[in-house]
Amino acid sequence: MTSIPVGAAWLIDERWAKAYPLGELTTIGRGPHSTIILRDGVVSRLHAEVRRSAGSYVLQPHGSSATTVNGIPVGVSWPLQEDDVIEIAYSRLRFTTNAPTEEMIVVERDMPTLRDTQEGPTQAAINAISREIVAMSRRRWSRLWRWLTRRANTE
Repeated sequence: MTSIPVGAAWLIDERWAKAYPLGELTTIGRGPHSTIILRDGVVSRLHAEVRRSAGSYVLQPHGSSATTVNGIPVGVSWPLQEDDVIEIAYSRLRFTTNAPTEEMIVVERDMPTLRDTQEGPTQAAINAISREIVAMSRRRWSRLWRWLTRRANTE
């Protein structure tokens, strides 16, 4: 395998026509400090990172939600090859060593918006809270039902 120089590899978001040049470390996530910001509630604040290692690039997933490469779920470090497609939630990033076309916007790093800097719950937290509320409601309704249907003490 040949060594890839720094800045000679890219992550391409074809949906938004963006090309992200890869350096020594590129972070991917929902948080405002990520190099590539994915604005989706199921994406972790720091979901994954791409590191330059021994002349190649390696994907390291961190998020609790699934990260796939070419449709294969990845839970450990994954060496990236030409045209590998990284899928995180509804985003697809293609790894390449070919320079982006003129139609692409080259983005060194995404700039966070005000909404990105506001801490909000993740979709996993919302789901967990929702399950707890449903369970609590069931217990309350169960107690109310028992109280309504109890037999009067006539002795």
